[in-house]
Amino acid sequence: MKIITPVVIVAYSQCPQKAFLLLRSEDQGMPHEYVRLLEEQARRNRIKYLHRIEQEHPGVSAGNAAALSSGKDVLLDVPLRLHDLAADCNVLTKVHRGSSLGSHSYEPMIIVGTHQVTREQKLAVLFVGYVLGQVQNQLPAAGIIVGADGQAHKVGMESAGRTLIPMINALRQWTGSALSTPPPVLLNKHCPTCQFRKGCVERAERADDLSLLDRITPKTIRQYHKKGIYTVTQLSYVFKPRRSRKRRTKAPVSFKVELQALALRTGKIYIQELPTLLRHEVELFLDLEGIPDQNFHYLIGLLINEQGNRSYHAFWANTPADEQRNWAEALEKINEHPDAPIYHYGSYEPRAIEGLAHKYLTECAALKNRLVNLNTSIYGKVYFPSRSNNLKELGKLVGASWTASDASGLQSLVWRHRWEETGESQHQETLVTYNREDCEALWLLTEELSKIIVSADAHVNIDFADRPKQHATELGNEIHEEFQSIIRYAHADYDKKRVSIRPQQSTTGTEGKKRGGVKGHQAYQRKVPSKASIVIKVAPKRICPKHKGESLEKSEEIAEKFIINLRFTRIGCRKTVTKYVSAQGCCQKCRKHYPPPKIEELGNQLFGHTFQAWVIYQRIVLRLPYRIIIQEMENLFNERVSEGTLINFIKYFASYYTATEKLSMQRILESPFVHADETPINIQGVDHYVWVFTNGKHVVFRMTETREASIVHEFLSGYKGVLISDFYGGYDATTCRQQKCLVHIIRDLNNDLWNDPYNRAYEAFVSEVKNLLVPIFAVEEKYGLKKWHLSKFSKSIDRFYR
Repeated sequence: MKIITPVVIVAYSQCPQKAFLLLRSEDQGMPHEYVRLLEEQARRNRIKYLHRIEQEHPGVSAGNAAALSSGKDVLLDVPLRLHDLAADCNVLTKVHRGSSLGSHSYEPMIIVGTHQVTREQKLAVLFVGYVLGQVQNQLPAAGIIVGADGQAHKVGMESAGRTLIPMINALRQWTGSALSTPPPVLLNKHCPTCQFRKGCVERAERADDLSLLDRITPKTIRQYHKKGIYTVTQLSYVFKPRRSRKRRTKAPVSFKVELQALALRTGKIYIQELPTLLRHEVELFLDLEGIPDQNFHYLIGLLINEQGNRSYHAFWANTPADEQRNWAEALEKINEHPDAPIYHYGSYEPRAIEGLAHKYLTECAALKNRLVNLNTSIYGKVYFPSRSNNLKELGKLVGASWTASDASGLQSLVWRHRWEETGESQHQETLVTYNREDCEALWLLTEELSKIIVSADAHVNIDFADRPKQHATELGNEIHEEFQSIIRYAHADYDKKRVSIRPQQSTTGTEGKKRGGVKGHQAYQRKVPSKASIVIKVAPKRICPKHKGESLEKSEEIAEKFIINLRFTRIGCRKTVTKYVSAQGCCQKCRKHYPPPKIEELGNQLFGHTFQAWVIYQRIVLRLPYRIIIQEMENLFNERVSEGTLINFIKYFASYYTATEKLSMQRILESPFVHADETPINIQGVDHYVWVFTNGKHVVFRMTETREASIVHEFLSGYKGVLISDFYGGYDATTCRQQKCLVHIIRDLNNDLWNDPYNRAYEAFVSEVKNLLVPIFAVEEKYGLKKWHLSKFSKSIDRFYR
């Protein structure tokens, strides 16, 4: 049975794959030398601390789980075991708190080799306390972690169950079944110290896994997996240039992993935002080496570049007592060049300077103002073809090299420890060489950024993310120029005439709309005209509609109807008021009065057909808002109406032209070809789709809530001609023949030629397409679609296909 130990729990928190391999793999591998160094320091510290306890508590000795019931004040090196959980506790101290052991219980203490307590060490003591709590049936109140400096750090146990139980349950699934599926490989920041790193990296590279990218997070990886994107190559095709928008404030720079993947696939440098980097005659390049766990900075490296002449200076501290002297000497050297910028990479150097200034009461405000973090000029702005923005990776791309093959910040801690242990000068020389090469890499990277800023437009391997360079031959440029003019002609004023209806403000509350005006709105009352410019007498009604054959007699009551209309002339238009007048007919049997047929036909409308047509033109063609149309009616014609009246005009015209629409549909379906397209429209914040069908003369529009093409299948049911479209997938199910729109063909050919500008065979083919289509379009633009003029191209079309 596989045993779950603190090592496995900590490994699971870092990487589930590592925990799985610890439980299931026979070859445990060798962890990084730094990990072995920490283990050795922990062992030495443990021996030292236990020796001190033995002196303070004579007679104390190593115990076992059975010794818990003895009630001794201190127990050393106690192995705790419960089913598949096991933990070795360095020290158990008795507390007066009831448990299954009696009136007492124990609290755990572990001894580590670091000065500062890490998250993993807190998790380890939580696990020890959890197992101890299961053994004694009483969870300890707290656990103790003793650092290398002898300081005791208290860790509360109240969150032990909540933190550990999900991990333990997941690990038990792996230990309980031999056929358990291993977790996916997920490279992260803990990989450099892991003994399984080599195998995981090889599997990730074979799979082209997304976790190869340094800046990608597990959450982002899961989001891409839901979209069906599993590899870096797939991710590289996701990036799309964004249209720049005018902003009042500049948007913060964000890192795009898709663009990083694209840089890796193409091997190019991509610029999202061109950095600014002011160069000086004298420049300083700074790099510090330290032991973060001890807050000790033992090496300050300074590379001075004076007009191309570079000199390196190293300031070394043997012990923490030498740190203040080392800091003062470095400051003295830096202040010899008070106007020179100080380049560094990352946030380590500013934090180190802040800490040293605070520790030794140094005024360094001017020094901090001179710091230039080169990483801020790269992050989110310049994307090199690398998996991370680590100085080592970027340095190798710009020509930097390191003498030690395993050079890294982690390895520098091992070299420093070796020097402290042996005092051999070769380890010190290795560290100084490593620091100098870091400074050289920083200088090379600064030089490369300067070149990019100056020559980005001309360099072949540098491209702009939002506006990619377009390369073409002389013939290709001629083709692109012709095609672009055709595309621009086809889309003339398209952006200016897009339909967009602004969302109206929603009313608060859940009650339905009540009758009457909205509270706070100005009341409105129609004024009926009193004078007419034209008076038309119409014939009265002659036969009673209820009593067939009964003639109506003229009564003394007069029927009147005013119609406000417009009369258009060659120089403009003017308002007319027409009065229809007639005597009402009276039936002697039912004693009812009936208005004349003409007035009945006019109904309740006040505005004539021409006036309503003018309103429809303002709304549909000129796209004026209702409010503006109402103002124009009042200014031009001294007529006031409500928005509801304008909406009724539209309803009237929709009904009036129903027969025309049916006739247009009939003419379209009789045509040998039909053009179809769809476009989104936003109505009150909700997206809809407008579909258009035309044969070049008749046009019919339809609107749907979604982009489903059922409206197309319904409209073209039984159609035997040719459907011309952009080949949207919704058209595939139509039974008629299909042809792709020429503008879309030209656009696709044009884009493909931009993407592959030096493909001579393809360029020759596109050139032939251009030579065929451009003269046809020129004739069509001059004479229209006239058979007499277009028939002369039959021979050139046959020749093209041959």
